[in-house]
Amino acid sequence: MRVYSLILSIFIFLFLSCSGRGKSLGDVGQGGMTEYEESSVNPVEQAKPEIMVLPSDHNLQEEGALRRVSVGGEEFTQRDYSKYLLKAPGFKEITAYIQQAFINRDFPLTDFEQSLKSLDTHQASAIADNLKQDAKTRLLATTHPDIILELDYSIVRDYTKSKGKSRGKFLVNAIDPYTNKVIASISKENLEGDKAVEIITGGMENQMPQLMSEIQNYFARILEMGREVTVRINVDANSNQKLSDRNIEGSTYADAIIDYIKTHTVKGAYKLQTNSKDQLTFTNVRIKLLNENGTQYGVYDWARDLQNYLYKNLGLSSENRSQGLGEVVLTIEGI
Repeated sequence: MRVYSLILSIFIFLFLSCSGRGKSLGDVGQGGMTEYEESSVNPVEQAKPEIMVLPSDHNLQEEGALRRVSVGGEEFTQRDYSKYLLKAPGFKEITAYIQQAFINRDFPLTDFEQSLKSLDTHQASAIADNLKQDAKTRLLATTHPDIILELDYSIVRDYTKSKGKSRGKFLVNAIDPYTNKVIASISKENLEGDKAVEIITGGMENQMPQLMSEIQNYFARILEMGREVTVRINVDANSNQKLSDRNIEGSTYADAIIDYIKTHTVKGAYKLQTNSKDQLTFTNVRIKLLNENGTQYGVYDWARDLQNYLYKNLGLSSENRSQGLGEVVLTIEGI
């Protein structure tokens, strides 16, 4: 754990140092630290938050690209991003401005439009599955961004008070897609000018450094405290096992899983919400972001390790049925 602790200390120190002086995260590579130079993996580079800009649901609705549908008595949101991109005035230009600002500070970016093109939205096996896991869910599950920048804006041409000039406003929320928490935001109203897109990007310019600083500080805390996720262990209806059954060592499967989570979370952080013979549910589970050698470690890796433990140590086969970024859902099928 000494290597991991050293990586955490170096990263957090550099993160906080950079945010106050306007330097990019890439500047930390000029330091000449022995540990940094001798490591085979660049831990700071590996740990940078990956950013993705998405349109808000409000903007999607304005362009007729969002609707609520009902399947089997359940309501689902259906987002049509491709339709929005064809109709939205200025979205590509404003997004390009935001992306370039973050690129200039060495943040890794996932391009929304290119990621959307790479998705095959016709592979759903049933319409219900397609609706339950709509375009946004599939997009996030494919790209795994660390932070979403949700862009909401409006631009109108005012032929009364402003004599044909453009008037606009914007709101950018930085959202942790694993918890859906808004962790930072910038906004401005009553913008006015001759060029529609430029009044939005001009209004953002002075606020972008503060937004980046807040994102950096938030991600530094995640690195220290762990990524927050929800974990649910279900027993398949056809399984011949229950979580209340005892394993070969005499403890119940539920207790063995709880003991595993205690020792495989950052500082043992979790809350046990449900404990029954058919289900275990944990909230506020904190998962590390880095391996001891500095390489990335994510929710998928943690779920895979838990599956291996269930099989190798308890003899239980399970299926990973997770959908959202911030959840681990394993279904025990039996021995």
